[in-house]
Amino acid sequence: MKMWIEMSRDEEHGGSEWGFTKCIWAPTYADGEKSKTWPFWENVNKVKAGDTVFHLRGKGREAYFVGFSIARSDGHKTSERPQNLGKWAYCKSFYRAFLSDYVSFSKAINLYQLFEDKEIDLKRYYRQKGKPRNIFYTIQSGKLQCLNGGYLSEVDEILLAIIFGDFETFNDENGIELSVNTSFAIRHIKARVGHARFAKNVKDNYNNRCCFPECGISDRDFLIASHIARWADNSEKRGDTSNGLCLCPIHDRAFELGCFSLDDNFRICVSKKINHTQIFDKYIDKFIGMTIEKGYIEPDREALAEHRKRSKIF
Repeated sequence: MKMWIEMSRDEEHGGSEWGFTKCIWAPTYADGEKSKTWPFWENVNKVKAGDTVFHLRGKGREAYFVGFSIARSDGHKTSERPQNLGKWAYCKSFYRAFLSDYVSFSKAINLYQLFEDKEIDLKRYYRQKGKPRNIFYTIQSGKLQCLNGGYLSEVDEILLAIIFGDFETFNDENGIELSVNTSFAIRHIKARVGHARFAKNVKDNYNNRCCFPECGISDRDFLIASHIARWADNSEKRGDTSNGLCLCPIHDRAFELGCFSLDDNFRICVSKKINHTQIFDKYIDKFIGMTIEKGYIEPDREALAEHRKRSKIF
């Protein structure tokens, strides 16, 4: 399931069955140039049934994230046209995806307040994102602002956590009976926000470096926030930064498989019955007894005890 942000300046937005919460739509080509389209329009055609679409409505300082809908159909091209065409009257075909199950946020999020409150995080995300960025905002003259024409953009877990990180936004306990699709979407969104926030906190805690002794990998694209106690096994420690280690893919996989763990002094320890594979001999064996590179927050010792027990390291 993908997630998208629909940025609509036009409150009427097509009218009738082409209106807000009914569907998302965009022209298939630019005025006078049938061969020229726009990535943010083409995104409508990439939507799949079951995807989540967040709605950003309004102009200027009156722009708010107001809620979300579930895509009822795949995106498709159609010769049908909106009731209120406006400046798109030239176009003979449109991309369209039907929506259902609109849920309004318990508290709408003002976009420009978000730009002020999350300026550092949003700018960092923007600069780290590779081109083409496909983001609804941009940076001009050092300031955050909406990208003109950024109608529909995909949102990943990191950006999702920056925008909706407080969870109170999601109005899933208001006494309204929600559809199965919507209830699932809310749980899924919360889980993805939680995972993203956990990952960011853990990586920041270790200064975005693999904490395994002498590993030194510091490329964010090759770092993983590894859970010490599994989320399914220990809900109390689920999102705690102390329940995570920042590891590279090799050491993350080795930790997950129980090839090594940490003792209460945060030293590498292994089972006496460990199989000496090529990976073990090269990446773990010679580091047994060495201490990890510690973060600001130490690993949770109870969680480590759970991991050692699960890995049969006594």
